[in-house]
Amino acid sequence: MEPIVNGPRREYQGCLTLERVNFHGSSVWHEKINPSGSPEFALLDPAGKILYRWSGYTEASGFDEVLKPLCN
Repeated sequence: MEPIVNGPRREYQGCLTLERVNFHGSSVWHEKINPSGSPEFALLDPAGKILYRWSGYTEASGFDEVLKPLCN
């Protein structure tokens, strides 16, 4: 089964950068989003501020509603 993030990564690769953050790992991105669950997804602006957060099972259309307007 393909990870859900692979679809948005392909769809929006021309206008957004997607980073994978391991819930149990330590990284700059982990510190920025401070995940509270898994799976969890966050949209950050260039300054690192969280603009939108998804948690739990998320349909691809849930990403499209937020991401598509940013890439048009």
